This record gives sequence, C-alpha cells and structure tokens, in this order.
Amino acid sequence: MKKVLFSIAAFMAANLGLYAEQPEQPIDSLKQVKLNEVVVSSIRVGANAPVAFSNLNEKQIKHDNAAKNIPSLLQTLPSVVSYTEGGTGIGNSSFRIRGTDANRINITLNGMPLNNPESQEVFWVNIPDLSSSLKSMQIQRGVGTASNGAASFGASISLETTGSRSEAYGEASTAIGSYNAFTSSIAAGTGIMKSGFSLDGRYSKTTGDGYIRNGKVDHKTGYVSLAHYTDDQLIRLVYLNAIQHTGITWNGVSPDKMKEDRRYNSAGEYYDEANNVHYYDNETDNYYSNIAQLIYSRHLGDNLTLNANLSYNNGYGYYENYKEDQKFGSKFGLPDQVVGGVTYTKSDVIRRKLLSNNLLAGNASLTYKTGKLNVSAGGMYSYFDGSHYGQLPWVMHNENISPDYKWYVEEGTKRDMNGFVKADYALLEGLDVYGEIQYRYVDYRLRGDDDEMIDISQNNYYTFFNPKAGASYRFKEGSEVYASFGISNREPLRADLKDARKNGAATKVRSERLYDYELGYRYRRSDLSVGVNLYYMDYKDQLVQTGKLSDSGYKLQQNVPDSYRMGMEVEAAWTPLKWLRVDANATISRNKIKNYTAYYDVYTTIIDKYPSRQEAVTMKSTDISYSPKLVGAGILTVMPMKDLSFSLVNKYVGKMYYDNTSNKNQQLDDYFLSDFVASYTFDTHKIGKIDLQIFVYNVWDKKYVANAITYGTYLYDDGNAPYHDNYLFPQAPCNIMARVGIRF
Repeated sequence: MKKVLFSIAAFMAANLGLYAEQPEQPIDSLKQVKLNEVVVSSIRVGANAPVAFSNLNEKQIKHDNAAKNIPSLLQTLPSVVSYTEGGTGIGNSSFRIRGTDANRINITLNGMPLNNPESQEVFWVNIPDLSSSLKSMQIQRGVGTASNGAASFGASISLETTGSRSEAYGEASTAIGSYNAFTSSIAAGTGIMKSGFSLDGRYSKTTGDGYIRNGKVDHKTGYVSLAHYTDDQLIRLVYLNAIQHTGITWNGVSPDKMKEDRRYNSAGEYYDEANNVHYYDNETDNYYSNIAQLIYSRHLGDNLTLNANLSYNNGYGYYENYKEDQKFGSKFGLPDQVVGGVTYTKSDVIRRKLLSNNLLAGNASLTYKTGKLNVSAGGMYSYFDGSHYGQLPWVMHNENISPDYKWYVEEGTKRDMNGFVKADYALLEGLDVYGEIQYRYVDYRLRGDDDEMIDISQNNYYTFFNPKAGASYRFKEGSEVYASFGISNREPLRADLKDARKNGAATKVRSERLYDYELGYRYRRSDLSVGVNLYYMDYKDQLVQTGKLSDSGYKLQQNVPDSYRMGMEVEAAWTPLKWLRVDANATISRNKIKNYTAYYDVYTTIIDKYPSRQEAVTMKSTDISYSPKLVGAGILTVMPMKDLSFSLVNKYVGKMYYDNTSNKNQQLDDYFLSDFVASYTFDTHKIGKIDLQIFVYNVWDKKYVANAITYGTYLYDDGNAPYHDNYLFPQAPCNIMARVGIRF
C-alpha cells in the first residue's frame, strides 16, 4: 500500500510541478467536459452505437436515491430484475439483466475494473451509497463494448464519479423512513479555481433495522476528489472509503415458516439446555473498502488523446456466526477437548471467516478522432492477491484452543491482462460501421485448504479472443436501424474451481463462451422516443446457477454444454404535454438449456439421514434458473408546476424458476409493484435550494418474494412425496421514506 501511495504522490508531484510554471488561465468549460468524457470513452458508446444501452445522468440518479443501493436504482430499466436479502434496498442487494447474474456483468468505475476478481461480482453493500458520488451511469445489454476488467457476459455497467463543477457548492441531506431507516450526507466542493485545481468531498452514513429480522445495517462512506485542469490536460486523484456492517440475511426462510412469520431469519438462532430459543446478537457481515484511483487525460493534438489510469482496491472483511454442535475433528481439525474431566467431541462455537484482498490495475489508451473515423487502442494489466481463513473467537467447551487458531488458510493470485483495438467509421452518409478485437490472458492460482480442510491448490490459465462488429444506419426522419455481433469468453469463479476440485476431476469446470447477436431500431424526436431490440445469446458451456448457495452465501454453478437466451426488448418515452411524461419498457424472452441432466438424492425411508443412491434425470429442454419470460416497467410523471413532480413507478416481473428443472415446486410467483415519488424544490435565495421528497415503496402493500434458493429435491423409496428444500426471500410491504436536502 505504501508503494502504491508513493507512486501516486510522485506522479502527481511530477505533473503538478509542470503546472506551477504555467500562467493562470481560465479553463474552457467545453474542453473540461470533453476531458471528463475521455476518462470513460473506451468503455462507453455514443447515441448511434449498434448496442442496446441506457444512460442515467446525475439528476436522474439523485432523484431516485434515498439510501437505496444501485441495484434498486436500476430496477426500472429494460430487462433488469433487482432483489434484496433484507427486504429493503438498503442492505445486501443485487440484480440480473436478461436473466444474467451479477457475476457476469462487467462493472467499471471511471473506466477501471470494480468486479472482485474471485467472485467476478460487485457486492454493492460493500460500497454503500456509492450512487451519491456518481455523475452518470451507462448500462449496456449484451456483450457491449467493455474492454477492461471482468468479462462482459450479458451486460456491462460504466460508473463515473462526480467531477469538478465550475463554481463552489455545498450540499446536505437527511432521510428517514420505515424500519428505522436513516441516512444523512454532506458534500462540498471548491469549484475549479483560477489555478485549475478543484477539491470535492462527500460523507454519508446509513443505518436501519431492515424488514427481515437481523437485517440491520450500519454503513459509512467517504469520497474525496482532487483534480487539476488545463485546457489540454486533466489529472484527478479519487479516494473512496466505505465501512459496512450488516446483519447476515442470506439464509432465507422456508415456505412453511414464512406462513407463520414473513420476517423470520434463522441466522444466529440457537437453543439452551432447556430448549429455549436464543439469537446471537453479533451475527454480522463486515467489510472495509478502500479504493484509490489516479486518472490522467491529455489532448496530444487536435485529433489525438491519451488516457492513462491507475487504481488500487483494498478490502478486508469477515462474517461471524453462532454454530451449534460442531465436531472438533471433522469441522476444525482439532482434537477432542477435555474440560473438568469431561471429554467433548463437539461444541457450540462462534465462528469467523475472514478475507483480505488487494487489486492493483493500470490501463492506458490512445484515441484518434477525425470527422469520420474514431480509433482507440490500449490495454490493461491487473494483479490481485487474496486470502481466506477461519478462526474461532469462542468455543463453549475449550481446553486449549487459541482464539488465533486458523483451521484453514487459502490464498489466491490472479493476473489479468488484455489489449484491444476498436474503431468506428462513417462509411457513407448515415452509415456507421464498428469493429473491435480484444485479446485477454488470465493466470489464476489457488493455494491451501478451503473451509472443509480440503486442499484446493491449482493453477489455471486462460487465453481469450473477443471480436465484435456492428453497423448502424440513420434515416433523415430520426429513425435508425443497427445490428451487431460479438463473442465473449469468461473464466470460472473461485467457487466454481473449488467445487470442481473437491468433487474430483470428473467434474472439471470449463470456461464459457457467448455468441451475441443484436438487431435493433430506434426513433427519436423531441416529444417521443421508441426503441426495439432483438437479441439471441448462444452459450457454449454456460455456468448456470443451481439455486444453491455455499456456506458463506456464494452462488453455486455448473456447466451446461448448450443453452441460449433470446428475446425482444421494447422501450418508449412520450411527452404528450409539457406537464406529463410516460416511460415504459418490456422484455419478452425465452431462456433454455438443451439436454439438461438433474441429479436427485434418493433415501430408502423418510427418517434416513443419508441417501442410498443418486438418480439422474435427463430433460430435453428446460428453463434457465432466475430467468422470467416477461419483465416490464412503466413510469407516469406529472409536473403540475415548475420544480414539482409526482411519479408512479411500476414494475412487473414474471414467474421464474430458481433451479434448472422447470419444476413448479421451485418457481416464484410473478409480481407487480408500484412506488410513488413526490418531489418539490424551492429556492430560498438566501440559504440556497431546498429539496423535499416523499417515497412510498410498494404502494399496494404487495406480499411478494423476489428471490429464492433451493438445496435440492429429495426422493424416497418408501412412497413418501418428494421433499423440496427451498428457502425464500420475502420483501417489505408498503413502507415510506422522507428526504430533505439543501444545496447552495
């Protein structure tokens, strides 16, 4: 860490020394905007790109933001389904796009990789309230144009943090809501001074109980940006610090138990000698995140621009829980404990599983742009090291077990490097063509034992070639058609590789490949925009979710040789009157696995502890888990006067299976939700503008379930009905949040 910080400081000092020799000049605001755009230019696409995408600007992000994590903010976009563990959008939350799970979605922050290299996912709860520090987001569906970080295997999201403003400013806001939800934030910036420097900062804190028992949150986030502008150069240092304390909520609740208590959560539950139920009060998941980025952009001439970035992501975390009747030998590699002359083979324990990781990444690109041609070439290198280990802070029957004892230690390193060239060219009037090639190499190594004390040491090497091409044609009346094709390859997750090693060479996990075909139409005019996109995503060896979770909440997956997703996305925005706006989108899809084999444990009788055999059932065609056939959203916004608006936000999610057998016993019901948002801004002229907002979530008080997991279906030879080991994640009924903010 010291070396990284020293390198950043040295780089800044070298560049700032150049600035000291330059006379003070006013900064051209247009050039400032263009320099900011260069930072994400190799990741994002323009309005006429042959890609299905959505943009959100800072105003839109803040309008919808009241302590919610990013998955909840994206839920009204095409093909997006978001869900939470704790029942509200404040704690652990995630999303899927076109049924594609979050570990297949490429996420970048200011053009730098944000996905954790092991899980290939962004855990938004680890960087709470990140949306308050964002200037814009672009969501691309399909393979897209992502060139840095994890593979874009169904979607990619580019996040850009707030940049410098032209003038000094200050902001503060507070929101309070149901389930003791509370959030407050304060932000300030100097604006771009005559010297070209600017300093921006933000701090926020969020607390709450959550809907589900033990869904408590206690989050803190700090953000600082120091930048220097000249007409031809930008250098910015960004630092983000986040502290997350969240109750464990990943267990879910069985359907029978949910009928008794929708808010039930088994995390931390244990029984005393009199069989009275208790709950351990520190059943928590904790994470400390530090992200530092150095961003450099320079115009080298009228047509040539250099962009070079360096980022360092450091994380440390652990979860702690209470476990009953744990055998010393098989669970922790310990001898039996003798206490007071009594020998104990097992004991209640408090268990901690810890991790720490570091990700250092650097990228650089050159962009050459003329009237007809735009060419970018560049590359990225990242190095990741991470460790996982387990400790026992407390053991009920303890003879000589040290709190520092580690029953497993696992370490991993991952090197990821790529090079790319992409270009778009105005071939004819109205006709643009696009092409890209990317070469990517991954070196991923694991060492040590996992939490089951099994050696999972292995070396894995992957080489991927990812070409993309497309074209768009614009008609004079505002219509446009486009088509694109892309190939994306993706390496397995840490959890996939671990499970394959533990289950033997016969289950060797394979990398995945996606062939993505997109065909679309767009129409734009001042009061109406319409878009239709057809897609066919053909997978080879796709890793699909089994519906199971690991002991620490990771999603377990398996390769299926042939599968596909195909669908149609329709979206429209219409402003028939100055005070009325209608937004709507819908996705109709078909998501199938060809020739899927399911394995069922078979027990002789219902009272048997262990299965007698396993039964294999092959299905010709079955639905991919977590992939509803219909998803839609609609927003009706009324603006009766300036700075006053009322919005009714609606979301529909169709039925979906949460395993891959198309068994209706593992199917979630469809649901239709509505949220109501009222916003009013008035200018006091003395202390600044005051923003007032009321959010009413789940207006119709719908009792619905947004996500579920299953640990399998068990069969019995004695004639008993099959048992489905399912767990659900119920969401909060009608709840409210009120927010007040001031800007000056």
